[in-house]
Amino acid sequence: MTIKKSTFPLLGLAFVAVIAPPPSNGAARGTPGASAPASAAPAFQGRNGITGMVFNEAGRPVAEVYVELLSDLDTTVSQVRTNASGRFEFRGLSEGRYNLRVRAFGTDYLPQVQEVILANVSATGGGTGGEVKQVDIYLRLRPEVTSGPFYAPGTVFAQDVPDEAKKLFEKGVSALREKKEAEAFESLKRALELFPNYYEALDRLGGEYAVRGGQDRRYFEAARVLLTKAVEVNPKSFSSTFGLGFSQYNLGLTKEAVETLQRAVGLYGKSPSAHLWLGIAQRREGQAAQAEASLKRADALSNGKEPDAHWQLANLYNEQKRYAEAAAELEKFLKARPDARDADKIKQMIVQLKQKAGATP
Repeated sequence: MTIKKSTFPLLGLAFVAVIAPPPSNGAARGTPGASAPASAAPAFQGRNGITGMVFNEAGRPVAEVYVELLSDLDTTVSQVRTNASGRFEFRGLSEGRYNLRVRAFGTDYLPQVQEVILANVSATGGGTGGEVKQVDIYLRLRPEVTSGPFYAPGTVFAQDVPDEAKKLFEKGVSALREKKEAEAFESLKRALELFPNYYEALDRLGGEYAVRGGQDRRYFEAARVLLTKAVEVNPKSFSSTFGLGFSQYNLGLTKEAVETLQRAVGLYGKSPSAHLWLGIAQRREGQAAQAEASLKRADALSNGKEPDAHWQLANLYNEQKRYAEAAAELEKFLKARPDARDADKIKQMIVQLKQKAGATP
């Protein structure tokens, strides 16, 4: 299915791809880090060195992350931190094989290891000179960061993606993390212009549109189109399937939403939110027994901490004239959300429901 600008104006898929050139590979200077431990001293008796920079997925330098230098036996030789410009440096190294390991603790990035081989060289081939290698490292985001609002653990979807499209996708994800929404959406849409079947871009942009549907209903329609395509590309995607069902429900397509959300919980049954929205859709469709089961499952998976499950159950029980149970669910709702708006009115509702329960034969 081709996404056309004329049909879906929010998608805006008429773009000119502009890819920023990679950072310069010139030798970096500066010594940001710590000295080697005494046990690693032999490695610092040479005239070789390694310098470089660490970049994020958008090609921006990453400061204050640790870069560890490992020997070919996987023992730590030294460790430094990148400076404010993302630079690192190791000097006085012997020739040999090394690994650079970036340990991005407390960030959204995966650890990364890159091999470096150093050899003493000279212009005459005598082997008396030193070698300084420039090694630039590009970090990759963790899957949960790139997958968007409806993420759940699951199988990684492998896909051959053109490099330019991948760069645009990662640039878009980076802009989302920096709260630059317009820039993010533009980059994601340009990635889809280059590669219309790009699953990660379809899933991420569709998910972002879906959670913004409360601002403008057209976002739900754009999300429905994108996530329908994402599910066609990757039928086993929980995030795309859940997002699609969520969008269908909010567009009034409740029958389709029930079917889609049932597939979602079949793909990943541990999501309280997926069971919650399935229950909401089932209740709207008049499937009371199924709705009760789904909402109770959402409550159990959240360990009683999903307020909306209690709210929905209270409404369901009230409709069935199960007033005592409805009152109990509202009490659980207030316990899970003590700062709820209109808490006083909810307390009055609880009193009224208990009165009705007492008066019911």
